[in-house]
Amino acid sequence: MAGTSERLFVAIDIGEEVRRQVSRVISTLAASLEGATRPPKVAWVKPNALHVTIKFLGEVDRPDIERVQALLSPPIAVAPFEIEWRGLGTFPNNRHPRALWVGVVNGAASLARVEAEVSRRLAGDKAFDLDDRAFLPHLTIGRVKMAGDGVDWPRLLQSVEIRQARSAVDRVTLYRSQLSQFGPHYTGLVSAPLIAPPS
Repeated sequence: MAGTSERLFVAIDIGEEVRRQVSRVISTLAASLEGATRPPKVAWVKPNALHVTIKFLGEVDRPDIERVQALLSPPIAVAPFEIEWRGLGTFPNNRHPRALWVGVVNGAASLARVEAEVSRRLAGDKAFDLDDRAFLPHLTIGRVKMAGDGVDWPRLLQSVEIRQARSAVDRVTLYRSQLSQFGPHYTGLVSAPLIAPPS
């Protein structure tokens, strides 16, 4: 029955400075792609929707949401840290990309510790099926809907520079995702602060 569940995910915010850098990169890429023989169709992620997904929970029944919030709200024993972003990559490969993303050069180990703790808290709950794929930290900036022709993707992605882009991470947030004709709208439901573990 419609309306009895919510689409949820756990994510980290990236901060305004990184949003500005990514907006610049998207503008540069979009302008370059328009010069292709047959420009590809790319759905670019809106700057205010950019985030690092830690765990996608999918559709969760409304009666289970309070329990999920209770599991995810206690502090996480990982010290606050910085993510440094650099370079553009693609899934599944840069000859036939379906998703475009910015890579992590520093902070991946701390992100992995956060992901492991979130997964541990949720693992015993049968309310949802957790995605058990390996955690690969990245920032998705666009999804290629139609490949087009005449794009040298490897060269194009190497031509765009992400410089000194850093995100300060001090919390993890459970978000609700509501889809609309204008794109997804995200609402933060509860946040778990990061705290340095006792020595």
